Amino acid sequence: MRSSRLRITVQIGFLLFMTWIGYRHQILGGGPQGVPPVDALCPFGGIESLYAYLTTGGWLRRVAPSALLLMVGVTVMTLITGRTFCGWICPLGTIGELSAKAARRLGIRARELPYAIDSKLRYLKYVILFLIIVFTWKMGTLVWRDLDPWVAYMHISAGWSEFVEKPWSFVVLFGTVIFASLYIERFWCRYLCPLGALLAPLQKLSLIKVRRSEDHCINCHICSRECPVRLDPEAVEKVESGECISCGRCVEGCPREKALFFGTGSRSFKTITVGIAGLFIFFGVYGISKATGIWQTWATPTKLQMETSPVDSVYGWMTIEQVAETLGLSVEEVMEGGNIASDAPLDVPMKEIEGVNDEEVKEALEIYLEEHDISVEEPGISMETKLSPDEIRGSSTMQEISQSYGLDGSNVFEEAGWPSDLPVDKPLKDIASELDKEVQEIRDAVKELLKQ
Repeated sequence: MRSSRLRITVQIGFLLFMTWIGYRHQILGGGPQGVPPVDALCPFGGIESLYAYLTTGGWLRRVAPSALLLMVGVTVMTLITGRTFCGWICPLGTIGELSAKAARRLGIRARELPYAIDSKLRYLKYVILFLIIVFTWKMGTLVWRDLDPWVAYMHISAGWSEFVEKPWSFVVLFGTVIFASLYIERFWCRYLCPLGALLAPLQKLSLIKVRRSEDHCINCHICSRECPVRLDPEAVEKVESGECISCGRCVEGCPREKALFFGTGSRSFKTITVGIAGLFIFFGVYGISKATGIWQTWATPTKLQMETSPVDSVYGWMTIEQVAETLGLSVEEVMEGGNIASDAPLDVPMKEIEGVNDEEVKEALEIYLEEHDISVEEPGISMETKLSPDEIRGSSTMQEISQSYGLDGSNVFEEAGWPSDLPVDKPLKDIASELDKEVQEIRDAVKELLKQ
């Protein structure tokens, strides 16, 4: 049962961590000095933005390269260990599973839909996936966002105002992820989850699957009762269904050793081994992305995006001065076009200015640009605005960092605990290697100096 305890610990750990990230985002906002939005940390965002990236080189608003990298990690781990992301990591799956556990403790009896309805309803998530992809790629915006229960969960700490702004996402969260799971465990995962629909075909191709030994099986039906997605491992020699989430509950619940196990055609594995392998792949992709400098939770708009929809480069974490710089307008024009009061502070993020709604400001500015026939051909975003210190690459030089953030290179080196007379035109990763240091120390130093 060690694997069961480890799995629930990992699940709750991820849920608590992401809850903290969501809360911090509401407090600090996004941008260079803030916390990444939920869309930049969701694997599904990588698929939603894939077409835009391939055709324009840019990302949909709020999505970043990090989302696609996470999707790569989830894809690799699914092809090798099955849907361990769903069974071990996914916070929405965890919420649904915890809801079911709470219901059983409260004496609420588990229920199941008739097989004829259940088998057809499972195709609904594929329809949802298809519609999301088609309309997102066609419209160039995250059409699913206003219905996404994960977006709702990550904005709970924003309070009632967020519920009023996106009520349907909260309806989906509380209705299908939480309430429905009180009766039908993982209701969301079974019937509605678009990411689950995307991973189901990969599960069929996975190297490691749940397998059954006819010689050891006693046909006790425990495995089918343990399965959170209503599969019946006892009826097959190998679980080929894409619905399997590789949680291992069926294997753990089996009373006969060697009757049910994870394995390939020639080897068997313990549940805990499969789970840890999946986590290793997931964190491995993240670690490699960070180490190579390609991990980015913030994406700047391309020239094409700026030309077609310049206000998409305006964010709530920006000050009025930064908005003016981004759009190439004067501060007065931004305040006039955005219907912002003349006494509003210029150096405070718009999200923190009382009476200012950044989305309404964007809409007003878009109309203003059209009415005055103003085009923004070149992005006006400074490097300080568009690049978070966390995204400084190992290939960057101190000279580039100095220009980007307006900092003295020797001060950055000194703050990081490195010799202050190091060459400013040499890649940081090369200097770090020679000094047996980490580039992360430079990132942390830049963040500290920017606070001063």
